[in-house]
Amino acid sequence: MWLVDRAQMRNIDQYMIGQAGVVGLALMEQAGAAVARACVKYARSCGMNDRLCVHVVAGKGHNGADGVVAARHLMAQGHRVRVWLSSAPKHWSAAMTEQVQAYKVLGGELAGSKDSLTQADIIVDALLGTGSRLPLADSLRPYVKAINRSGRPVIAVDIPSGLDADTGGADKDAIAAVVTVTMGFAKVGMFQFPGRELVGQLTLESLSMPAKLAPKMEAFAAVHSDAEWEEWRLPRDANGHKGSFGKVGVVAGSPGMYGAARLALLAAYRAGAGLVEYFCGADYPAALLAALPVEALVHMHDGQHGAWDEATLIALSQWAASLQSVVLGPGMGAGILALARENSAGMNRFAAIPVPLVLDADFLNALALLPDRGKSWWAKRTHPTVITPHPKELARLLGGDTVTVQSNRVTLARAYAMANQVVVTLKGAGTVTAFPDGHVVINTSGHHGLATGGTGDVLAGVIGGLLAAGYSAERAAPLGVYMHGKAADLALAAGQSAESLLAGDLFYWLGRVFTPHP
Repeated sequence: MWLVDRAQMRNIDQYMIGQAGVVGLALMEQAGAAVARACVKYARSCGMNDRLCVHVVAGKGHNGADGVVAARHLMAQGHRVRVWLSSAPKHWSAAMTEQVQAYKVLGGELAGSKDSLTQADIIVDALLGTGSRLPLADSLRPYVKAINRSGRPVIAVDIPSGLDADTGGADKDAIAAVVTVTMGFAKVGMFQFPGRELVGQLTLESLSMPAKLAPKMEAFAAVHSDAEWEEWRLPRDANGHKGSFGKVGVVAGSPGMYGAARLALLAAYRAGAGLVEYFCGADYPAALLAALPVEALVHMHDGQHGAWDEATLIALSQWAASLQSVVLGPGMGAGILALARENSAGMNRFAAIPVPLVLDADFLNALALLPDRGKSWWAKRTHPTVITPHPKELARLLGGDTVTVQSNRVTLARAYAMANQVVVTLKGAGTVTAFPDGHVVINTSGHHGLATGGTGDVLAGVIGGLLAAGYSAERAAPLGVYMHGKAADLALAAGQSAESLLAGDLFYWLGRVFTPHP
């Protein structure tokens, strides 16, 4: 499903009316009818009376006009309706003026001094559309606060008032809807937090706008359904062998963080790789080697584990050349950070690895320590690369702060991917995967149970495994994110609590993701 920002939606509206010749009032009639249907459907799902009391709180523009159309449809169906007008007629758009007049001529009633929003069964929020920006205007804040205080369920027209359609940012008084009926195409901000929570159940009313209009108007973001993700899956060769499905190398772990290596190794296997090999020093503790997955291969070099001298870097380069992908970073610790500080030229050995890379955690922190925060390092990469930063790690790469990243997740991930020709998977609720060509996929699987140590190591391993098994970086990264989140969803559905979910719990459920129809 394509997602659009406010500018793209405005261009689509203009194209429908100006180029395609669709009458604007016809679009408005469809929108209002869809909102009316949503009110009735929600009421029935909650066991409300057949005859509803619906209050519509309308703004001055097209969003308000859509709300008034909904009021007219509800009134025609025998429901009791009141329309609250948030501004004087002199401020109304032409469409709003026409719709209020039609509503009143047909017997519709406006809210008066004796009316209260608490009397409503359902409130329709038609104050602001997707073109609005934050913060809320002072003149509208009393209406928004009154809706919030009412305690009544809210059906939002196009977008909840106080939510930014582009970023998912929200005003402190933003309305939380139980249902949002969005028009034409879903908006990018509806899939980033806190917007994702404020939208409630999202209902898409296409208004007969063809899906191909979105890319025509330069839409770049999308979300996918389970069925669509299933279509991304590559068939397995029935005559294949372990060499057919690729070999992943894992460079991970350091004192205090050895578990990161174990998680990444096992995840790469669970994602379908034929072989997974661990790169470690001759001093690697025997007890820890025994704790690695029994299926893992071990490539032991002569040097000290985690100390990146020239001999070790040469050994790494020779080893990596025989692989199909390499996962670098989980729990690598102080050694890689020291290399970046003291021998930035040595970091170029990693850039020269001639296979797809997945870069995570400490390796990203090391790139951020380079004099230009890795810009020249990226210029030396000639093979596909996926990075999997959490917000703080991306902030370090950008030289910014976490608050800025979280407030502009899609924009900043996309800009970094395009500038450095790398696939960026920005972790967090609504994980954003951005591609070098500017396209973005926002993930909808998973939940807050993934906010625990080690799940990022699992994700890096899954993506590495998919790369080795033959997926492109543009497929492996978003598919890996989906599978990772879906495994957590399946665990929850089976009775596992989000609070007690561990990274290691995901491995069983990854197998179920690969077999979606048990």
